[in-house]
Amino acid sequence: MKGPLSGCVILDCSSLLPGPRVGKLMAEKGARVIKIENPAFPDRANDLGPFYNDLNSKKEKVSLAYSPGEAGREEFEGWVRQANGIIEGFRPNAKLQRGLDSHTLHALNPKLSILSLVGYAEEGPHRDRPGHDMNFQALSGCLSLFHDLPGLPLADLFGAYEGAFALTAAIHEASLGQPGKRICVSLFETLKQVQSSAIAIYRTTGEVPRPGETLFSGKYPCYHIYQAGCGRRVSVGAIEKKFWTQTCQILGLPELIEKGYTTGIEGQNVTSRVQSALSSRPWAAWAALFDSAQCCVEPILEYSEVYPRGL
Repeated sequence: MKGPLSGCVILDCSSLLPGPRVGKLMAEKGARVIKIENPAFPDRANDLGPFYNDLNSKKEKVSLAYSPGEAGREEFEGWVRQANGIIEGFRPNAKLQRGLDSHTLHALNPKLSILSLVGYAEEGPHRDRPGHDMNFQALSGCLSLFHDLPGLPLADLFGAYEGAFALTAAIHEASLGQPGKRICVSLFETLKQVQSSAIAIYRTTGEVPRPGETLFSGKYPCYHIYQAGCGRRVSVGAIEKKFWTQTCQILGLPELIEKGYTTGIEGQNVTSRVQSALSSRPWAAWAALFDSAQCCVEPILEYSEVYPRGL
């Protein structure tokens, strides 16, 4: 597959979700990604449904006992010498046992870019603490923004994109003559980074963000989930005044045009009036009106309505 990373060779020695997603992202940009698995330690993503196939279908797969002293170590070192990058997600002791530490790898290939995905920051107090996505969401404050689990592994997803970006940048630096480097991406720290705006608002105002009380969770009438008369849930994302104006006009509520950002009791009243208007008709009756106006009002679809099965 041609792409901006064509010619790059990436070794994916990771398992579960975030590391393999980094490899998938890079494969989709044209890199040759070789997933190397020790047969004694199969990827546990196989136990979680279709994740394994989704994340690894675009990769070459090599089964190799590659730790120092194992039968496949020589072959593994051959892969390392020709690679541009490597992805690993082991804790410090396991990394050393497998010969995936930067000292060992850079002795084999000084130009190699190494991406280490970790849960908590290596220099922090939790460096050896186990954790999974829910734990990172919980301790970073992210989970407090939702009434329940959000339905997607946010730390894994954001960490994977950050990791792919960081690894690509390191490979680019190496291509310009810089020595290979090791980049460490913490899933926990990345989740804190993506909350930076919300954290800044809290630090400025002292107002603790809670579900239903933030811009992105329904604090304002103009950015809210409603329900049409048929029961269909509807997303009103009219965060810009021009879109909120169109929405109010379609609903026959021009008097609310200046009230999209009201809060408190008045905001609740505005939300209630919008809900009442939308409830007066089924979504089928509203759809054409909102489609023609293009004002950021869309039905909330389920997977069965979006994705054909069997593909």
